[in-house]
Amino acid sequence: MAVLFLISLPFVTPRVAASDEIEYFAYLPSLLLDGDLNFRNQYEYFCSLDFENCVRSRFKETFLDMRTATGLQINFGPMGTAVLWLPFYLAAHLFALAAQNLNPAFAANGVSMPYIYAVSIGSVFFGWLGIYLSYRIARHYFAEWIALGAALTILFATNAVYYMYVAPAFSHAASLFASALFVWWWRRTRETRAHGKLRDWFLLGASGGLMTMVREQEAVFFVIPLLEIAYAMFGVLRSRENFAGLKKWFAGALVMLGGAFVVFIPQLLTYRVLNGNFLPARNVTDKFTWDGAHILDVLFSNFHGLFTWTPVVLLAVIGLFFLWRRDKFLAAAFLVALAVETYLLGSFSTWFGGAAYGGRRFINCTVLFVVGLAAFVDVISTRVSRPLIVGAGAALIVWNLFFIIQFVTGMAPRQQPVDMLEMARNQFVGVPPRLLEIARRFVLNRGSFFKQ
Repeated sequence: MAVLFLISLPFVTPRVAASDEIEYFAYLPSLLLDGDLNFRNQYEYFCSLDFENCVRSRFKETFLDMRTATGLQINFGPMGTAVLWLPFYLAAHLFALAAQNLNPAFAANGVSMPYIYAVSIGSVFFGWLGIYLSYRIARHYFAEWIALGAALTILFATNAVYYMYVAPAFSHAASLFASALFVWWWRRTRETRAHGKLRDWFLLGASGGLMTMVREQEAVFFVIPLLEIAYAMFGVLRSRENFAGLKKWFAGALVMLGGAFVVFIPQLLTYRVLNGNFLPARNVTDKFTWDGAHILDVLFSNFHGLFTWTPVVLLAVIGLFFLWRRDKFLAAAFLVALAVETYLLGSFSTWFGGAAYGGRRFINCTVLFVVGLAAFVDVISTRVSRPLIVGAGAALIVWNLFFIIQFVTGMAPRQQPVDMLEMARNQFVGVPPRLLEIARRFVLNRGSFFKQ
């Protein structure tokens, strides 16, 4: 994995242009260089790079012309992604300062290309780290070739690879890592926490606070330890043990929530400064309806549906049921977490995720998909030869990469449903003849892919 990470770095597209990307990135120069949460100068800088698109995309209208309740520029994105990018950003700033001393024309302004490169590489690094942690969980239950194959297949056969390499300045690679870290630490410390080790409870909560600070929706993963606590308490009551057992689990829950709160404090203060209260922006919360009206859409729609755009995930979800054979509680917890996540995303009026490649908001569930796919392959490996399984995985990866090519070249629409029959036809007769031309554009004029 380390080798693949290193040799893949030339394929990273360093770019901050979409509104979400700008919002996540703006925290770093605003806090570190300006010492405030007024993002106006950062927004003006990125808007000036392509003013026509800035107006057409309504970025200017939303982020420059409008204000929050406290009179500042709007920022819908939480700050967790910027926190994870921080070491890479600081390294870029040191480089920029050194270059500025050698050449005064080089400005260490916090928003130039070295900084963009740094956060893009940071996203790839954290994406791979999340894949590795997912692999470690799968490896605990399954053979190494199965666990590794499942991890690499989920990475390259889903939209995770797109948001690590094509659009790394979004929050999704950081989200992949943060949720994988939370689930990995939860599984690793199941025994020690069951014996009342409060330090491990606190660290679990702290990782959950970070996870929620990357994307608020990831808080749904707290359902996993909460189910664990409820199940354990029910067992104590059923066995009529003394209340010492209940106190142990209750204390663990409180310490976990305390750890999450401590880590989440910077985000609460940011909400307060920007929005005048301790809640996300109303523009975000107003999109949520609690009705789950779009649950089937987020899974099966031609408009960025999870299973429709990334069919390998369907195999992974089936595999979560097979996981029952290895770890009943793990399988149940993962399925409940995925169900809650699906309900949450299906309750948003913007369930399709904008001009997204696939169901991008499900990327935080990558850790579940890796383990699920490993469980699926483990079951069929007794009936299907290993070369055939590897070949099927490779085919799914090629299918996804060809679909990405259609998406970035305009063969598939970005903000409307895709004709899946036309897409399938292009996979065989549209993309292959253009591979040489696309490779040339990728090397010489990569930015042309974003001007469709």
